[in-house]
Amino acid sequence: MRIAKSFIWFFGLVLMFAGCGKKEKEVPSAAESMAKNKLVRIIADAVNAPFEYGEGVAVKGLDVDIGNEIGKDLGYEVKWVKVSGYDHLFEVLKNGEAEILISAIAIDPSRSEQFAFSKPYFDTGDVIAHRRDNFEIKDLASLSGKTIGVCNGRPGDTFLQQQKVATGLTIKRYPTLDDALGALNRAEISAVVGDQAILTYSSFKSFPNTTVIPTLINKYQYAVVVRKNEKELLNKINATLERLQNSGEMETLKQRWFGNVDEEARRQREKDIQEATLRKSPKTISVTINKLGGTFNMDRLDGFVLVLQGPAGAYQSTPILTEGNKGNCRFSQPVPPGDYKLNMNILKLTTTVTVPDLPKNALAMTMNISASGISITFK
Repeated sequence: MRIAKSFIWFFGLVLMFAGCGKKEKEVPSAAESMAKNKLVRIIADAVNAPFEYGEGVAVKGLDVDIGNEIGKDLGYEVKWVKVSGYDHLFEVLKNGEAEILISAIAIDPSRSEQFAFSKPYFDTGDVIAHRRDNFEIKDLASLSGKTIGVCNGRPGDTFLQQQKVATGLTIKRYPTLDDALGALNRAEISAVVGDQAILTYSSFKSFPNTTVIPTLINKYQYAVVVRKNEKELLNKINATLERLQNSGEMETLKQRWFGNVDEEARRQREKDIQEATLRKSPKTISVTINKLGGTFNMDRLDGFVLVLQGPAGAYQSTPILTEGNKGNCRFSQPVPPGDYKLNMNILKLTTTVTVPDLPKNALAMTMNISASGISITFK
């Protein structure tokens, strides 16, 4: 029995020391990997148009052009490694499955123990996207109590968890910002928080029911990422970025991929805001009355008025003037959109009408009176 116990104790000790001697996977340097493979591997999550997006088996975008310029200066052909998931991008780089990461990556000091960031090449930050039919969302505080979409792991996700302005949020995470915008486009969530450049581009190009508030609620910069100890590679990447910046090529590339999207999206938003304001605004109403049937004489209406009675108050038209089977009057005092009771005392007629919230300051109302009743339309 004593021998058996001694053997168990000895065997456990051997296992303990074996475990203590276990090392992490050794990752060759970028220089060694590039020399061996005769190429440089760059990671991207091809779902962030116009920075990187898939086209068939290829990947295209602003980041791709920058990465190809880096490869050119390094003297190697670029192999693009497509990886899904923001956090997973860093894991792949850490494990030595690629030498460079460029995928609309925000400079993140919390990752500085394992990774090094280049000089920034793009200034951006988080913005709010909402539906074009809901301008009640206007800033961070107005998100309180609502369900907000984010891309899992991206800066907007972290920011929403840490901010203290909007309260009672339900944060819903999606694999990509496009997935979040799609949910917003279908009115499944109230808003999306994420990268300004990506949200603005995708919202304007692909999700017609959405719009983006251009004001940044959080600021950061994009950079190229390498492993912490790759100082030589980082210096070469910075040299390429400086070359592109100083020569004006960087601005040319940005113009190539973004065009006038920001400006066009702003104009569309301004137009939407104007229309939303007009929809809520009170309307003057010109009224045309048509006699299509019935035994009453049309001229009996002369001098009488129409009255709209609703929650906003009572509104009286000018006196009715008739000619033949037609009559006209006008609500000169603007009437707010909503439901009203329309009274025409001379005919002892009361009906319900809805003043529509059309994007206009003035409406035309047509009343058709016949033996079977009355119909009212607005335009």
